[in-house]
Amino acid sequence: MAATAALLNHLISFLKKVQVHFGQDKLKNRKLLKILQDKELQEISPGLIKMCSVASSSRLCFINFANYNEIEFERPLSTGKGTAKLDASKYNLFYECKCHEIFDNHNNYLSLAYKENLKEFFNINYQKNDNAYCKLNLTDFEIEKEESIYNLHFDMKQFLCHLFGIAKNGGGTLQYIFFTPKKDLIENNDFCRDVYKELENEINLIWNCEKIKAMTKKFKIKLPQPQMIEVSTMEDVVMKNIKL
Repeated sequence: MAATAALLNHLISFLKKVQVHFGQDKLKNRKLLKILQDKELQEISPGLIKMCSVASSSRLCFINFANYNEIEFERPLSTGKGTAKLDASKYNLFYECKCHEIFDNHNNYLSLAYKENLKEFFNINYQKNDNAYCKLNLTDFEIEKEESIYNLHFDMKQFLCHLFGIAKNGGGTLQYIFFTPKKDLIENNDFCRDVYKELENEINLIWNCEKIKAMTKKFKIKLPQPQMIEVSTMEDVVMKNIKL
């Protein structure tokens, strides 16, 4: 418990220093810290802080961009029907970071409020139902894959919300970053190897989907290939000098 508390205090101090380094105004600093305290710095169980996890994509995002100038974290973009939050951004370059999330099964329901976005951006029609949500299917996007979106390692629902937000913002580049173990660790573990292979196949299908390509072209969104960064190659600026 004492070690976790020390790490949390060091992490909060580090985040404050990072914000000063980026020259953000004090009001924005307070808003960001409040977001992180509500979401990333909360205890998920006694003594376990979400952002202190070695696999926290938010922590890895901070570490990865610690020496970049003019980076904004947790930037909210209006989707017209809600808010999409990007892990990091610089002007119209947006970053979404992932680590252990690819091992989850992702909810494939969008609020029924998004049916207008689906019609506007993808010409997909959803009828009103009693459940007040749109259940997404890969076939809606003319993607041929046996598994449903719920079984994907890639979070398709979040991806669509990010596209809506960037489109409403006037366009830009959406760069995904996946933080990974060492390649030999992946290759020597059957489960991990299969997950990363399936993730690669899913990304290829989605990035090459005609509906996705037509939408991103129309709304001036670039989708470069995701970056894969081995965590072991990163200097952990949070843990570097901490004494537990």
